Amino acid sequence: MAPHLDPSGLRSLLIVKMSSIGDVVHALPVATALRRRYPRLRITWAVESWTTPLVHGHPAIDRIVTFPPMRWRHASRDWLRSFTQAMRELRSERYDVSLDLQGLLKSAVVALCSRAPIRIGMHGQREGAALRDVRSESHDLPVQAEAATAVERILSALHIPPRRPLIVINPSTSAEWKTWPVRRWARVAEALAAHGSVVLVGSREQMARHAELVRNTAPQPDDFTGRTTLAELVALLDRCTIHLAGDTGSAHIAAALGRPVVGLYEPTTPQRKAPYGYESLVVYHAGQCRAGCPRFCWRNRPCLQAVTPAEVIARAREILAGSTPAVAG
Repeated sequence: MAPHLDPSGLRSLLIVKMSSIGDVVHALPVATALRRRYPRLRITWAVESWTTPLVHGHPAIDRIVTFPPMRWRHASRDWLRSFTQAMRELRSERYDVSLDLQGLLKSAVVALCSRAPIRIGMHGQREGAALRDVRSESHDLPVQAEAATAVERILSALHIPPRRPLIVINPSTSAEWKTWPVRRWARVAEALAAHGSVVLVGSREQMARHAELVRNTAPQPDDFTGRTTLAELVALLDRCTIHLAGDTGSAHIAAALGRPVVGLYEPTTPQRKAPYGYESLVVYHAGQCRAGCPRFCWRNRPCLQAVTPAEVIARAREILAGSTPAVAG
């Protein structure tokens, strides 16, 4: 028989949400809601090192246990040392409950090893999608002061005025099959340059693709791809007026910060993955393909082809027409 959960006796709780960027951001309201309901509850969060900046400094989180990236096939001696240290840190505290918000093998291992007598998960969950059912508007996503200072320094060096609208575009996703063509993004960047300063963001792996976009755009946007840490990306998005992106983590960061997001969600449906609070700004054409948007498409992605630069530009212009630029305080 499973142990009985008495909420009045809760003292220590472990949240397990290891990655990725969008999934961790989606889970932040859970910590906030728990803190409001149980103000004396001690909350620990288990997370992978590369997404730690998303939870560091969160007002509802008392303690963070940082694991190395849980990619077992890349395990090395250094990785094993880091993993062992994280496990030691995890088990140094007694938890009344562990809350697995990921629903994958790696999170199940961490929850099990926590030795919490009660372990709670969500049936059928994968990659954080079920967290879209969290009814809370408060993410409390922290913006690191050092990162904000670094971003302001970069923007100043590029002569981007604080009062000019800052338009941040992430034209890539982690999967090529979800990514809109470069030349279409170039048309969007060109059109929006008349309304503000356009900058590109992305990971190092996307640098070549984004360089191609810059070459095909006039005037050329400033390219921050591979030049920001995750904490600096958060600070940059906090500073922006509008963010445009596909189904990728930066869209969820911007939404959590209250920045309008125009999202392209053709290969993946927006009902469960759209940026929280900005579902109405998503560009999506239902019914283009009845194959359920598989990873391997034999029809040349008619869903992506259906999205036109004109409609993306129109959505962005509507926002920019009624917006006030976010200025760092």
